Amino acid sequence: MKKFLTMLIRHWVKSPVKILMTISAVALGTGILIISFSAGSVLESEVLAKMNDSGVILYGANGEWASDGSLEQERPGQFDQNVFGSLVTEGATISDAAIVMGVPVNEITADGKTWQLRSSVGTDPSYFDVFGLEIIAGEAMTEDVYSAGFKRVWISESAAIMLFGSADDAVGKKIAPPGMSFMRGPGGNNSRDLITQYTVSGVFADPTEVARRSYGIADVIFPVTAMMPNSDFASRMLDFMSGQFVVKSSSTSVEKVQAEIAAVIENNYGYDVSLVSWEGSLNGESTYMEELRQAVSIFTVSVNILGIVLLLTSSLGIFSIMVVESLGRRREIALERSLGASQIRVIREFWSWSMMLSLLGAIIGVLLALLIGKPVLGTLSPLLGELSSDFGSAAGIKILPVFGGFSLAIGCGGLLGLLPAFSAVKGNIAETLREV
Repeated sequence: MKKFLTMLIRHWVKSPVKILMTISAVALGTGILIISFSAGSVLESEVLAKMNDSGVILYGANGEWASDGSLEQERPGQFDQNVFGSLVTEGATISDAAIVMGVPVNEITADGKTWQLRSSVGTDPSYFDVFGLEIIAGEAMTEDVYSAGFKRVWISESAAIMLFGSADDAVGKKIAPPGMSFMRGPGGNNSRDLITQYTVSGVFADPTEVARRSYGIADVIFPVTAMMPNSDFASRMLDFMSGQFVVKSSSTSVEKVQAEIAAVIENNYGYDVSLVSWEGSLNGESTYMEELRQAVSIFTVSVNILGIVLLLTSSLGIFSIMVVESLGRRREIALERSLGASQIRVIREFWSWSMMLSLLGAIIGVLLALLIGKPVLGTLSPLLGELSSDFGSAAGIKILPVFGGFSLAIGCGGLLGLLPAFSAVKGNIAETLREV
C-alpha cells in the first residue's frame, strides 16, 4: 500500500490530468457497462421470462386454412362442448382450455355514448385462467353464472376507465352492443331498437401490451351463453359453437402442444376431423412472438457488446500509463533485479498498481451507474416500441450486472496493466544499466 501511494503521488505530481482522465475513463466505461448489462437483464427477466413463464398458448379450430389465409370452419361442427374438458384431462401439459368465438362488435354504447373497441370475444370462465387475467373490481365469471346465461360482461381496466372513469365505477353499469331497429304498430310509424344490454360484473387488470398484441386478448369478454336465447336448444347451440378454442400449456414447444391437441381430438372425435392449431391471435397465425423474441435477443447482445467495447477502450488508459511506467523505470527495475528482486515480484508490482487504478475507477463507475442508471435506461424505452411500458416500469440497475460490470472492469484493467510488465523485466540487467 505504501508503494502504491508513493507511485500514485509521483504520477499525480508528474501528470495529474492523465491520471484523472484514466480513472474517469474507467469509471465511465464501468458505469456504461453496468447500465447495458442491466438493460439486457431487465429485458430477459421482465419481458422474455414472463412470456416464457406462461408456457405456450395456442388457438385451435375445427376447420382448415383457406387459400387467402382465412379460417374456414366446419359447419356443422365436428366437436361438441365436451372437447374443452377432454383437452385438459387428456392433454399431458394442457392446464386450461376455453371456447372462443369472435364477436362482431367493434363498438359499444354506455351512458348514452358510443365507444370504439379494440376487440371483444365470446368465451367461458377458463379464458381468464388461460391468459392469467386478474379481477380487480367486481366478481369473477363463475361456472354458475356462465351456465345460467346471465346477460353480463367483463371488461378490461383500460376499457372501464374509458367508459366510466374507473374500474370500481364500472361495476354494475350497463353497456350495449350495436342494435337494430324494427317497425311496429299500425302503419309502422313507431320503432324501437332491438338491443340487449349487458351488466358489467367485473373488471380485470390490463394484460401487458406484449401479451395483448401477441394473443389478441379482448377488452370486452362476453360469456358465450349470454349471447344465446334461453331455451331448450341452448345446449345444442353451444355444441354448434364449440368449434374454436384456446389452450394453455406448461410446455415451451409449440409443436409438442399441437401434437397433444391432435391426439386428444383424434381419440375423442376420430381421425377424419378437420383440425388446425396455431400460435397467434383469434384472427389467425402470427410470427409476432418469435419476431419479438429475436428482437429482444438482438437488442440485448448489441447493448452488451457496446458496453464491453467502451470498457476496453477506456481501460487502454491504464495500459498507456503502465507502458510509460515500464519505460521510465527501466534503470530502477534493473537495479531491483540486480539486488535480488525476482521477475515475478516486479510483475506483481505493476499488476498491483494497475489493479488499484482499475479498482478506483470501477468503484466510481458503480456509484455513477447507481446514480444515473434509471434515467438513462428510461431514455431507451421509446426505442423498444410495444415493450416500452414493460421495460420502463422495471428499468433500474440490477445486482448481478453490478457485480459483472465491476469484475470485468477490474479484470480488463489488471490484464492491460500487466502486459507492459513482461517487457519491463526482459533483457540483460547489465546491458540495461549501461544503456541507461
